[in-house]
Amino acid sequence: MVAHQKNRISDELWESMERPAKLVKEYPLSSMLLMFGLGMGVGVILSQPLAAALSEVVSEPGTTEKMKRQVYDALSHVLSPSMLRQLKDYTA
Repeated sequence: MVAHQKNRISDELWESMERPAKLVKEYPLSSMLLMFGLGMGVGVILSQPLAAALSEVVSEPGTTEKMKRQVYDALSHVLSPSMLRQLKDYTA
C-alpha cells in the first residue's frame, strides 16, 4: 500500500511538472509575452529601491535645475530685481 501511494505521488509530481511544458508548447507566443512582462515588472520593482539609494548618494543638480539656473541668469540681465524675485517665488 505504501509503494502504491509513493507511485501515485510520483505520478502526480511528474504530471504537475509536464503540465506547464505542454502549455508552453501549445501557446509559445503567449508564454513568451507573459515571461517578458513578468521580467519587466520584477525589474521595475527591484530598480526602484536601487535608484532611490543612488539618487541620495549623487547630489548633482538635475537637468531641470541646470536649465532653471541658466534661465534665471539670462533673465537677471533683463528683468528688474523685484520681478526676478517674483519669478523665483512663483516657480519655487
